[in-house]
Amino acid sequence: MDSIEKAIRTVLPQLDEAKLETLVNELVKVGVEGPDDLQFIQEDDIKHLLTPIQCRKIIHSLKGPSNPQLSPSSSEPLSVASSSTCPVSSNSHISAWVNSFEVPWNKVRLTLRRAVDAGERPAPDDRRHLIKVTVDAMREHSLNPTRRECVVVAKAITQKYPNSFLDKNEEGELIGCGYFSIINQLKTRVEYLNRGNTLSRLRKHKRTQRDDEDGDDDQPAVTSCARIDSYGCVRWQPEDYPDGETPASLEEKKLEMMDIFSREGLKGTERGRVKDLMAITYAKQREYINAKPSPSILDVGKEWPFLLSQKFLLSHFTTLTNVELYTRLNEDLDKKGKRLLDFFSSQITKWRKEVRAVLKEAIKKDREGSDGLAALLVMLAHFKEQEESLFLMADETTTPADAEAQLSLPITPRIIMLGETILTAKKWMLSIEGRVVIPPGAHMADFTTALATLFASYYVFNLEYQVEASTTLEFVQRFLVRINPDSNKCTAKEQMSKTTGRVVKRKTSYMNPNVISFIRDFTEFYLLTG
Repeated sequence: MDSIEKAIRTVLPQLDEAKLETLVNELVKVGVEGPDDLQFIQEDDIKHLLTPIQCRKIIHSLKGPSNPQLSPSSSEPLSVASSSTCPVSSNSHISAWVNSFEVPWNKVRLTLRRAVDAGERPAPDDRRHLIKVTVDAMREHSLNPTRRECVVVAKAITQKYPNSFLDKNEEGELIGCGYFSIINQLKTRVEYLNRGNTLSRLRKHKRTQRDDEDGDDDQPAVTSCARIDSYGCVRWQPEDYPDGETPASLEEKKLEMMDIFSREGLKGTERGRVKDLMAITYAKQREYINAKPSPSILDVGKEWPFLLSQKFLLSHFTTLTNVELYTRLNEDLDKKGKRLLDFFSSQITKWRKEVRAVLKEAIKKDREGSDGLAALLVMLAHFKEQEESLFLMADETTTPADAEAQLSLPITPRIIMLGETILTAKKWMLSIEGRVVIPPGAHMADFTTALATLFASYYVFNLEYQVEASTTLEFVQRFLVRINPDSNKCTAKEQMSKTTGRVVKRKTSYMNPNVISFIRDFTEFYLLTG
């Protein structure tokens, strides 16, 4: 990997260490095993990590065998598992046996064989049986296969029968790398079989309460909105300004918008001139937001006041991600929400009492509100996350000033619902960093607009999902918004324990396994029952 870093550093000497490390890991994931493989990369492989100009520099400078950075003598071969597009630890061990390992298809059930031969999704029980016989075969070579070795096997399974095992949503779009759930099932089965067997266990011993007391877990959590980079974005930082524009001309346009806002306030959002100016200055807005240290929301509101409006926040999100967020949610939220409610209702005895209680309220015939909102409350309960992690309640007459003075507004984004209950509220506000940044408006009373505005704020302002709602937010991202990178948008190392109320170490994952498994189960349920 050092030789890959050296080759990239030669082309992009100003690239910071963190981004360089991320880039190298991404290249390893797509199959780069040494500097000589860099000649095969394409712009699509790295465009989400670098600016367009940086991508072109790498493509132009590193392609071709004549480049000294790509000579075979400098190659540093890596294992076959490095071709995985699902991130794994670069320190993970891999043994020679996995290169020639064959999945024991001859030992699986006949019903599974029929399903995969027909290109269908196998029944959950048949899928679990495949995992069992596969892990049994793996353990003939190693009692505790590493996660990297599980990646190789998972990739082999999905490559042979992609229609049957790849992680996909209802629209047929790939979720992350496509085989994250198979990896997790394999490794979970391995750990289950090795429970209590310290001779075959490779991972560290579980931390005890004494370990926690001796550590630094009692330190308070960081009370700021954690920033994250280009996660799932396509235009995170444009390198070029619009034709004919310069930094000076864009600064003049920014000042013109500030002047309009000072005279007209948010009413200025209806002016066509403001719409044109916001579009032209997009690159300048990204420069400001992406600066280090990151600006506060208060500073963003001073420099780019129209960005703190529902209209231009969603417009900026569309340019940033190439997703028409409100349109997508408006088309799918209630439709998928109703199907989620039906899914939970059809198996009501299967769920925890907390989920059943929320579900009972959500499916009342006389309730008001959208199926999408009701389903989101059920998902919060299912993922064991509190409603307060996304929603705050306030009286219908509450003003932004009242909310800031009377409510304990958290640092991370919240929708403030104005009414008696979340399901019956007709107005809402958005708060970030303890301030109301978007006040209530008559034209945005529906929940679809509220959810779109909340979700857009994480992307537009480079915010991580708050730990206490990270699973539900990733579900919204992958199931409703359908943005599916092979990583997650919450990298916090600590969280509040749901049982003790103390700050504890948080287990992190490249993608949330609870989200991936739920989407898989939901999709397969309708495939098998529909």
